[in-house]
Amino acid sequence: MRWLCVAGKRSVELPTIKDVARIANVSITTVSATLNGTAPVSEELQKRVWAAVEEAGYHPDPVARNLRKGVSTTIGLIVPDIATPWAAHIAKAMQAALSARGYNMLFASNEDDPERELREIELFSSHRVAGLVIAATSHGDNYAERLSDAIRTPAVLVDRIIPGSRFDAVADDNHLGAQLITRYLLKLGHRDISFLAGRPGISPSDERLEGFRATMAEAGVSVREDLVRRPVYKYDHAFTAVQQLMTLPSPPTAIACINIAQLLGTMAGLKNMGLRVPEDVSVASFDGFHPAEGWKPSITSLTQDVAAITANAAELLLARISGENAGPPRIVRVPPRLQVRESCRGL
Repeated sequence: MRWLCVAGKRSVELPTIKDVARIANVSITTVSATLNGTAPVSEELQKRVWAAVEEAGYHPDPVARNLRKGVSTTIGLIVPDIATPWAAHIAKAMQAALSARGYNMLFASNEDDPERELREIELFSSHRVAGLVIAATSHGDNYAERLSDAIRTPAVLVDRIIPGSRFDAVADDNHLGAQLITRYLLKLGHRDISFLAGRPGISPSDERLEGFRATMAEAGVSVREDLVRRPVYKYDHAFTAVQQLMTLPSPPTAIACINIAQLLGTMAGLKNMGLRVPEDVSVASFDGFHPAEGWKPSITSLTQDVAAITANAAELLLARISGENAGPPRIVRVPPRLQVRESCRGL
Protein backbone atom coordinates (compact mmCIF):
# COMPACT_ATOMS: atom_id res chain seq x y z
CA MET A 1 0.00 0.00 0.00
CA ARG A 2 1.01 3.64 -0.46
CA TRP A 3 -0.29 6.48 1.67
CA LEU A 4 -2.24 9.50 0.41
CA CYS A 5 -1.26 12.66 2.30
CA VAL A 6 -3.94 15.27 2.87
CA ALA A 7 -2.99 18.62 4.44
CA GLY A 8 0.33 17.13 5.59
CA LYS A 9 -1.28 14.13 7.31
CA ARG A 10 -1.06 10.48 6.32
CA SER A 11 -4.69 9.51 5.88
CA VAL A 12 -5.73 6.93 3.29
CA GLU A 13 -4.04 3.76 2.03
CA LEU A 14 -4.03 3.47 -1.75
CA PRO A 15 -3.48 0.10 -3.42
CA THR A 16 -0.41 -0.29 -5.63
CA ILE A 17 0.57 -2.54 -8.47
CA LYS A 18 2.49 -4.63 -5.91
CA ASP A 19 -0.76 -5.33 -4.07
CA VAL A 20 -2.39 -6.47 -7.32
CA ALA A 21 0.55 -8.79 -8.03
CA ARG A 22 0.39 -10.24 -4.51
CA ILE A 23 -3.37 -10.91 -4.68
CA ALA A 24 -3.13 -12.44 -8.17
CA ASN A 25 0.01 -14.38 -7.18
CA VAL A 26 1.84 -13.19 -10.29
CA SER A 27 4.82 -10.97 -10.95
CA ILE A 28 4.65 -7.18 -11.17
CA THR A 29 5.79 -7.55 -14.79
CA THR A 30 2.74 -9.70 -15.56
CA VAL A 31 0.41 -7.15 -13.97
CA SER A 32 2.02 -4.29 -15.93
CA ALA A 33 1.83 -6.22 -19.21
CA THR A 34 -1.86 -6.97 -18.59
CA LEU A 35 -2.81 -3.41 -17.72
CA ASN A 36 -0.79 -1.73 -20.47
CA GLY A 37 -0.90 -4.38 -23.20
CA THR A 38 2.88 -4.24 -23.56
CA ALA A 39 3.43 -8.01 -23.76
CA PRO A 40 1.33 -11.14 -24.36
CA VAL A 41 -0.30 -12.62 -21.26
CA SER A 42 -2.34 -15.81 -21.16
CA GLU A 43 -6.09 -15.52 -20.81
CA GLU A 44 -6.00 -17.31 -17.44
CA LEU A 45 -3.43 -14.89 -16.00
CA GLN A 46 -5.30 -11.90 -17.38
CA LYS A 47 -8.44 -13.01 -15.58
CA ARG A 48 -6.51 -13.35 -12.33
CA VAL A 49 -4.94 -9.93 -12.73
CA TRP A 50 -8.21 -8.15 -13.48
CA ALA A 51 -9.92 -9.93 -10.59
CA ALA A 52 -7.09 -8.76 -8.32
CA VAL A 53 -7.39 -5.21 -9.65
CA GLU A 54 -11.07 -5.18 -8.71
CA GLU A 55 -10.44 -6.79 -5.30
CA ALA A 56 -7.66 -4.34 -4.44
CA GLY A 57 -9.53 -1.34 -5.80
CA TYR A 58 -6.46 -0.37 -7.81
CA HIS A 59 -6.62 2.57 -10.23
CA PRO A 60 -3.59 3.24 -12.46
CA ASP A 61 -2.16 6.76 -12.45
CA PRO A 62 -2.90 7.96 -16.02
CA VAL A 63 -0.25 10.70 -15.95
CA ALA A 64 2.47 8.32 -14.79
CA ARG A 65 1.35 5.71 -17.28
CA ASN A 66 1.44 8.20 -20.13
CA LEU A 67 4.92 9.33 -19.10
CA ARG A 68 6.13 5.73 -19.19
CA LYS A 69 4.50 5.02 -22.55
CA GLY A 70 5.37 8.41 -24.02
CA VAL A 71 1.76 8.97 -25.11
CA SER A 72 -1.38 10.59 -23.73
CA THR A 73 -5.06 10.12 -24.47
CA THR A 74 -6.18 13.26 -22.63
CA ILE A 75 -7.24 16.52 -24.30
CA GLY A 76 -7.63 19.85 -22.47
CA LEU A 77 -10.60 22.10 -23.27
CA ILE A 78 -10.39 25.78 -22.23
CA VAL A 79 -13.32 28.20 -22.58
CA PRO A 80 -13.89 31.77 -21.35
CA ASP A 81 -17.04 31.12 -19.32
CA ILE A 82 -18.65 27.74 -18.61
CA ALA A 83 -21.78 29.54 -17.35
CA THR A 84 -22.75 30.44 -20.92
CA PRO A 85 -25.00 27.97 -22.77
CA TRP A 86 -22.58 28.03 -25.71
CA ALA A 87 -19.66 26.79 -23.62
CA ALA A 88 -21.75 24.09 -21.95
CA HIS A 89 -22.93 22.79 -25.33
CA ILE A 90 -19.40 22.85 -26.74
CA ALA A 91 -18.00 21.01 -23.69
CA LYS A 92 -20.64 18.28 -23.87
CA ALA A 93 -20.31 17.80 -27.63
CA MET A 94 -16.48 17.90 -27.53
CA GLN A 95 -16.36 15.27 -24.81
CA ALA A 96 -18.60 13.02 -26.91
CA ALA A 97 -16.50 13.59 -30.05
CA LEU A 98 -13.24 12.82 -28.24
CA SER A 99 -14.65 9.83 -26.36
CA ALA A 100 -15.70 8.27 -29.66
CA ARG A 101 -12.04 8.46 -30.70
CA GLY A 102 -10.67 6.98 -27.47
CA TYR A 103 -9.71 10.23 -25.73
CA ASN A 104 -10.57 11.73 -22.35
CA MET A 105 -11.07 15.43 -21.62
CA LEU A 106 -9.98 17.86 -18.93
CA PHE A 107 -11.83 21.15 -18.66
CA ALA A 108 -11.09 24.70 -17.51
CA SER A 109 -12.96 28.03 -17.54
CA ASN A 110 -11.23 31.38 -17.05
CA GLU A 111 -13.97 34.08 -16.95
CA ASP A 112 -12.53 35.56 -20.16
CA ASP A 113 -9.29 36.47 -18.36
CA PRO A 114 -6.25 36.01 -20.65
CA GLU A 115 -3.87 35.73 -17.67
CA ARG A 116 -5.89 32.85 -16.22
CA GLU A 117 -6.07 31.31 -19.67
CA LEU A 118 -2.27 31.21 -19.88
CA ARG A 119 -2.08 29.61 -16.43
CA GLU A 120 -4.60 26.97 -17.49
CA ILE A 121 -2.52 26.18 -20.56
CA GLU A 122 0.52 25.75 -18.33
CA LEU A 123 -1.45 23.52 -15.94
CA PHE A 124 -2.67 21.26 -18.73
CA SER A 125 0.85 21.09 -20.14
CA SER A 126 2.10 19.89 -16.75
CA HIS A 127 -0.47 17.08 -16.96
CA ARG A 128 1.05 16.03 -20.31
CA VAL A 129 -2.17 16.43 -22.31
CA ALA A 130 -1.96 15.25 -25.90
CA GLY A 131 -3.53 18.44 -27.21
CA LEU A 132 -5.67 21.50 -26.45
CA VAL A 133 -9.00 22.84 -27.68
CA ILE A 134 -9.22 26.55 -26.86
CA ALA A 135 -12.00 29.11 -27.19
CA ALA A 136 -9.47 31.90 -26.95
CA THR A 137 -10.05 35.03 -24.86
CA SER A 138 -8.49 36.96 -27.75
CA HIS A 139 -7.66 40.18 -25.91
CA GLY A 140 -4.79 41.80 -24.07
CA ASP A 141 -1.42 43.23 -25.14
CA ASN A 142 0.53 41.00 -27.56
CA TYR A 143 -2.11 38.32 -27.07
CA ALA A 144 -1.36 36.27 -30.19
CA GLU A 145 2.36 36.09 -29.42
CA ARG A 146 1.82 35.21 -25.77
CA LEU A 147 -0.66 32.47 -26.64
CA SER A 148 1.64 31.00 -29.27
CA ASP A 149 4.58 30.98 -26.84
CA ALA A 150 2.49 29.32 -24.11
CA ILE A 151 1.18 26.43 -26.20
CA ARG A 152 3.73 23.63 -26.57
CA THR A 153 1.36 20.91 -27.76
CA PRO A 154 -0.96 20.47 -30.76
CA ALA A 155 -3.93 22.82 -30.43
CA VAL A 156 -7.07 23.90 -32.25
CA LEU A 157 -9.07 27.08 -31.70
CA VAL A 158 -12.86 27.10 -31.63
CA ASP A 159 -15.29 30.00 -32.10
CA ARG A 160 -12.68 32.78 -32.07
CA ILE A 161 -10.14 33.28 -34.86
CA ILE A 162 -6.76 34.87 -34.15
CA PRO A 163 -5.26 36.51 -37.26
CA GLY A 164 -1.85 35.10 -38.17
CA SER A 165 -2.20 32.25 -35.68
CA ARG A 166 -0.22 29.04 -36.21
CA PHE A 167 -3.17 26.95 -35.00
CA ASP A 168 -6.06 25.34 -36.84
CA ALA A 169 -9.45 26.90 -36.08
CA VAL A 170 -13.13 26.02 -36.36
CA ALA A 171 -15.78 28.73 -36.11
CA ASP A 172 -19.23 29.79 -37.23
CA ASP A 173 -19.61 31.40 -40.62
CA ASN A 174 -20.35 34.69 -38.88
CA HIS A 175 -20.69 36.68 -42.10
CA LEU A 176 -23.36 34.26 -43.30
CA GLY A 177 -25.13 34.47 -39.95
CA ALA A 178 -25.26 38.25 -40.11
CA GLN A 179 -26.50 38.03 -43.66
CA LEU A 180 -29.33 35.65 -42.71
CA ILE A 181 -30.58 37.81 -39.82
CA THR A 182 -30.21 41.13 -41.64
CA ARG A 183 -31.89 39.93 -44.84
CA TYR A 184 -34.77 38.53 -42.81
CA LEU A 185 -35.32 41.82 -40.98
CA LEU A 186 -35.06 43.77 -44.25
CA LYS A 187 -37.59 41.42 -45.84
CA LEU A 188 -40.00 42.24 -43.02
CA GLY A 189 -39.65 45.92 -43.91
CA HIS A 190 -37.23 47.02 -41.17
CA ARG A 191 -34.74 49.73 -42.06
CA ASP A 192 -33.96 51.26 -38.66
CA ILE A 193 -32.11 48.22 -37.31
CA SER A 194 -30.05 48.39 -34.15
CA PHE A 195 -27.00 46.15 -33.90
CA LEU A 196 -25.48 45.35 -30.50
CA ALA A 197 -21.82 44.41 -31.04
CA GLY A 198 -19.25 43.05 -28.60
CA ARG A 199 -15.68 44.11 -27.95
CA PRO A 200 -13.48 45.14 -30.89
CA GLY A 201 -10.83 42.54 -31.67
CA ILE A 202 -13.03 39.56 -30.79
CA SER A 203 -13.52 37.78 -34.11
CA PRO A 204 -17.22 36.74 -33.81
CA SER A 205 -18.19 40.30 -32.83
CA ASP A 206 -16.10 41.90 -35.58
CA GLU A 207 -17.28 39.48 -38.26
CA ARG A 208 -20.95 39.74 -37.34
CA LEU A 209 -20.88 43.53 -37.37
CA GLU A 210 -19.02 43.52 -40.69
CA GLY A 211 -21.59 41.10 -42.11
CA PHE A 212 -24.43 43.31 -40.95
CA ARG A 213 -22.90 46.38 -42.56
CA ALA A 214 -22.17 44.54 -45.80
CA THR A 215 -25.69 43.14 -46.07
CA MET A 216 -27.25 46.53 -45.43
CA ALA A 217 -25.00 48.03 -48.10
CA GLU A 218 -25.95 45.31 -50.60
CA ALA A 219 -29.60 46.15 -49.99
CA GLY A 220 -28.91 49.86 -50.50
CA VAL A 221 -29.93 50.69 -46.93
CA SER A 222 -27.82 53.05 -44.85
CA VAL A 223 -26.73 51.91 -41.39
CA ARG A 224 -27.80 54.38 -38.74
CA GLU A 225 -24.66 54.74 -36.65
CA ASP A 226 -26.66 55.95 -33.65
CA LEU A 227 -28.27 52.49 -33.58
CA VAL A 228 -24.98 50.59 -33.50
CA ARG A 229 -23.80 50.10 -29.91
CA ARG A 230 -20.36 48.79 -28.96
CA PRO A 231 -18.98 47.31 -26.79
CA VAL A 232 -22.12 45.59 -25.53
CA TYR A 233 -21.38 42.04 -24.43
CA LYS A 234 -22.85 41.69 -20.94
CA TYR A 235 -26.37 41.65 -19.54
CA ASP A 236 -26.14 45.06 -17.90
CA HIS A 237 -24.58 46.59 -21.03
CA ALA A 238 -27.57 45.53 -23.11
CA PHE A 239 -30.09 46.49 -20.40
CA THR A 240 -28.77 50.05 -20.49
CA ALA A 241 -28.24 50.23 -24.26
CA VAL A 242 -31.79 49.28 -25.25
CA GLN A 243 -33.30 51.86 -22.92
CA GLN A 244 -31.11 54.51 -24.50
CA LEU A 245 -32.02 53.29 -27.98
CA MET A 246 -35.75 53.18 -27.36
CA THR A 247 -35.81 56.76 -26.03
CA LEU A 248 -34.21 58.20 -29.17
CA PRO A 249 -36.40 60.58 -31.22
CA SER A 250 -36.42 57.87 -33.89
CA PRO A 251 -35.95 54.53 -32.13
CA PRO A 252 -35.10 51.28 -33.90
CA THR A 253 -37.88 49.03 -35.15
CA ALA A 254 -35.66 45.94 -34.73
CA ILE A 255 -32.72 44.96 -32.53
CA ALA A 256 -30.12 42.32 -33.39
CA CYS A 257 -28.20 40.73 -30.49
CA ILE A 258 -25.05 38.66 -30.94
CA ASN A 259 -25.07 36.55 -27.75
CA ILE A 260 -27.33 35.23 -25.00
CA ALA A 261 -26.16 37.79 -22.41
CA GLN A 262 -27.15 40.60 -24.76
CA LEU A 263 -30.48 38.96 -25.46
CA LEU A 264 -31.33 38.55 -21.78
CA GLY A 265 -30.37 42.16 -21.05
CA THR A 266 -32.30 43.40 -24.07
CA MET A 267 -35.51 41.59 -23.15
CA ALA A 268 -35.23 42.74 -19.53
CA GLY A 269 -34.55 46.35 -20.57
CA LEU A 270 -37.54 46.41 -22.89
CA LYS A 271 -39.79 44.88 -20.24
CA ASN A 272 -38.58 47.46 -17.74
CA MET A 273 -39.80 50.18 -20.12
CA GLY A 274 -43.15 48.48 -20.63
CA LEU A 275 -42.32 47.70 -24.26
CA ARG A 276 -43.54 44.54 -25.97
CA VAL A 277 -41.77 42.21 -28.42
CA PRO A 278 -42.58 42.19 -31.31
CA GLU A 279 -45.44 44.71 -31.09
CA ASP A 280 -43.19 47.66 -30.14
CA VAL A 281 -39.85 46.38 -31.45
CA SER A 282 -38.64 43.18 -33.11
CA VAL A 283 -35.73 41.22 -31.62
CA ALA A 284 -33.46 38.61 -33.25
CA SER A 285 -30.38 36.92 -31.86
CA PHE A 286 -27.25 35.15 -33.07
CA ASP A 287 -27.28 32.88 -30.04
CA GLY A 288 -29.73 30.02 -30.44
CA PHE A 289 -28.89 28.09 -27.26
CA HIS A 290 -31.66 29.52 -25.13
CA PRO A 291 -34.82 27.40 -24.75
CA ALA A 292 -36.70 29.41 -27.37
CA GLU A 293 -39.94 27.47 -26.94
CA GLY A 294 -40.11 28.60 -23.31
CA TRP A 295 -39.85 32.32 -24.06
CA LYS A 296 -42.80 34.61 -24.61
CA PRO A 297 -42.42 35.37 -27.40
CA SER A 298 -40.10 32.67 -28.70
CA ILE A 299 -36.96 34.26 -30.18
CA THR A 300 -36.00 34.24 -33.84
CA SER A 301 -32.36 33.20 -33.74
CA LEU A 302 -29.44 31.51 -35.41
CA THR A 303 -28.60 27.98 -34.33
CA GLN A 304 -24.98 26.85 -34.34
CA ASP A 305 -24.17 23.37 -35.59
CA VAL A 306 -22.27 22.38 -32.44
CA ALA A 307 -21.88 18.77 -33.56
CA ALA A 308 -20.15 19.87 -36.76
CA ILE A 309 -17.95 22.38 -34.93
CA THR A 310 -16.72 19.82 -32.39
CA ALA A 311 -16.33 17.03 -34.93
CA ASN A 312 -14.19 19.26 -37.16
CA ALA A 313 -12.15 20.49 -34.20
CA ALA A 314 -11.51 16.94 -32.97
CA GLU A 315 -10.54 15.78 -36.46
CA LEU A 316 -8.10 18.65 -36.99
CA LEU A 317 -6.53 18.24 -33.55
CA LEU A 318 -6.09 14.47 -33.72
CA ALA A 319 -4.56 14.79 -37.19
CA ARG A 320 -1.96 17.15 -35.70
CA ILE A 321 -1.35 14.82 -32.76
CA SER A 322 -0.84 11.79 -35.00
CA GLY A 323 1.35 13.71 -37.43
CA GLU A 324 -1.02 13.05 -40.33
CA ASN A 325 -1.31 16.80 -40.89
CA ALA A 326 1.86 18.86 -40.74
CA GLY A 327 0.73 21.51 -43.21
CA PRO A 328 -0.19 25.17 -42.69
CA PRO A 329 -3.04 26.02 -40.30
CA ARG A 330 -6.59 25.56 -41.57
CA ILE A 331 -9.71 27.58 -40.79
CA VAL A 332 -13.02 25.70 -41.08
CA ARG A 333 -16.25 27.68 -41.17
CA VAL A 334 -19.50 25.98 -40.14
CA PRO A 335 -22.73 27.56 -41.43
CA PRO A 336 -25.48 28.36 -38.90
CA ARG A 337 -29.19 28.23 -39.74
CA LEU A 338 -31.89 30.77 -39.03
CA GLN A 339 -34.83 29.58 -36.94
CA VAL A 340 -37.80 31.94 -37.47
CA ARG A 341 -40.04 32.18 -34.42
CA GLU A 342 -42.32 34.85 -32.93
CA SER A 343 -40.11 37.78 -31.92
CA CYS A 344 -40.10 39.68 -35.23
CA ARG A 345 -43.00 41.23 -37.12
CA GLY A 346 -43.43 42.82 -40.51
CA LEU A 347 -43.94 46.57 -40.78
